[in-house]
Amino acid sequence: MTNKKENLKLLISLGLAGVMVAAILWAIRQLSSSIIITSLNNPTSSSSEVKNKPPLMNLGTRILLKVQTYPDKTDGVKAFEQKDFTTAVQKFSASLKNNPNDPETLIYLNNAKIARDKYSALKVAVIASINFDSNLSEEILRGVAQAQNEINNQGGIDGKKLQIVIASAENREDFARLDNELFQDKSIVAAVGVRRNAAIYNEKHLVLVFPVERPTQAENQEKLDNNALSSQPNSSTTNYLFHVNPLYDNLVDTHARYIARQGRNVAICGDIRSSRDNSGSSSNQILVEQYTQALQKYGSKVINTPCNLADKDLDYKAFVDKAIETENASGFLLLPSVRNIYFATKVAQEVKGRKPLFASETMYSSTTLQNGTDLEGMVLPVYWHRDANKDNPFAENAFKLWNARVNQRTAGAYDALQVIITGLKQDNTREGLQKVLSNSDFSTSGATGMIKFSPSGERQGEALLVKIERCGRCSSGTDYDFALLNKK
Repeated sequence: MTNKKENLKLLISLGLAGVMVAAILWAIRQLSSSIIITSLNNPTSSSSEVKNKPPLMNLGTRILLKVQTYPDKTDGVKAFEQKDFTTAVQKFSASLKNNPNDPETLIYLNNAKIARDKYSALKVAVIASINFDSNLSEEILRGVAQAQNEINNQGGIDGKKLQIVIASAENREDFARLDNELFQDKSIVAAVGVRRNAAIYNEKHLVLVFPVERPTQAENQEKLDNNALSSQPNSSTTNYLFHVNPLYDNLVDTHARYIARQGRNVAICGDIRSSRDNSGSSSNQILVEQYTQALQKYGSKVINTPCNLADKDLDYKAFVDKAIETENASGFLLLPSVRNIYFATKVAQEVKGRKPLFASETMYSSTTLQNGTDLEGMVLPVYWHRDANKDNPFAENAFKLWNARVNQRTAGAYDALQVIITGLKQDNTREGLQKVLSNSDFSTSGATGMIKFSPSGERQGEALLVKIERCGRCSSGTDYDFALLNKK
C-alpha cells in the first residue's frame, strides 16, 4: 500500500514538472517572437542610421558659425526651415545689422530672398568644414558670400540668381557622405573648397575650385601624376579640378629663394604632432621637407638643431642659443600650424634682434600682428596683398561690406566663385562648365588679378612677399602691418 502511494506521488510530481517545462518553453517562444517583430518594426542597423542622419548640406536651416549668434539669426533659421521666407529675410537682415561680419548670415539672407521671390536659381556648393578649422571656414565663406551678394545684386547670371549651399562635415567619417551628397544632387553645378580626396571629383564630373592651397596638395603624387597626364594633348583624363592660386610649391620656392639670399644656415621650427594626428603631422612634415629641398636648391642648408613647435617641453631660449652659437644659424624659419602660432612667437622673442626671421603664410593673420613687437621684420610669402594691385576694387568693397579687413583666404574664395560665375555665364551644366574653364581662351578678373588655367587646372604666377613693419595709422588695428616687399 505504501509503495502504491509513493508511486502515485511520483507520477503527480513528474506531471507537474512537465506542465511547468511546457509553460516555460511556451513563454520563451512568445518572447522570442515579440523580439523579432520589434526588431523588424524598429531596425537599428548601421545602414538605416546613416539614412536617418540629417543631410550635411543646407541653404539656411542650420547655424554652423556659432560665434556671436544673435537671436535674430536663430529666428531666421527657424523661419527658413518652416519655409516662412519673408520672416527669414527680415530676421537675417536684422542679424546682419548687429554683426555685419557674419558671412553665413549673408549667404542665408541671399538664399532666403531667392526663395521668397521665387527666382530661378543656379546652385553652387561651398565646402566649409567648420568643426575642423573654423577660422579658415569662416574666411572662405566670407569670400563666397561677397561674390554671391555682388552677382545677385547685379541681377544674377542670365536672369538666374546664385544660390549657395553650405556643405559641412561634422567628423572625418562624414567626408565620404558629404562628397556623395554633392555628386547626387544634380542641381549643384560646381563646388568651392578643399578636399584631400579630390580625384573623385574628376570621376564624378563635378567642378571643384580650390580657394586656398595646402602643402599636401602640391605634394600629392597621385594628383601630380594625374595633372601630368591631363596636360598631354591626347590624354583621356578630363580635369574637373581648378586652382585659383599657384600651387604651394611655388609659394615655398619664391620664399626660399629670398631666404637663401639673406643667409646660408637656416634653422627651421616645424610643427609635427604625434602619430595620433596623422593628417596634421604629415602636412607639416611635407612643408618642412619642401622648404629644406628648396633652400638647398638655392645654396643654403638647414641646420641640425631640432625645433618642434608641437613639443610643449621645447626650451625656446636653449634652442635659439644653440642654433646661433653652435651651428652659426643665420636665419630662423617658423612653420607653425594655426593652433601653434603662439609658440612660434615664443621662439621669435628669443631671436629678436639677433638674426632675420621668416615664417610660412600661416602667420599672415591679424593674430600675428597683435604680437608685432616680437615679430617686426619677419618676412613671409602670400598669394594676395591689398596693395599689389591698388586699382582692384576688391579690398575696398570687402571693407565696406564686412566693416573689417579681409585676408588672402577670403580673396581666394572670392576668386574661386568668380571663376565659376564667369563660366556659368557661358554654360550652366556640370560638363559644360568644365569645358569652359578648360578652354585655353578662358580668363576672368578677380581679387588676385587675371586668372587663367593651364590644361591641368593650375594657375600660373609667382607668390608675393610681405614684411611686418611698424606703422603710424594702421588699418590693422595694431601698431604693425604687413608691408608689400619688393622681392627683386
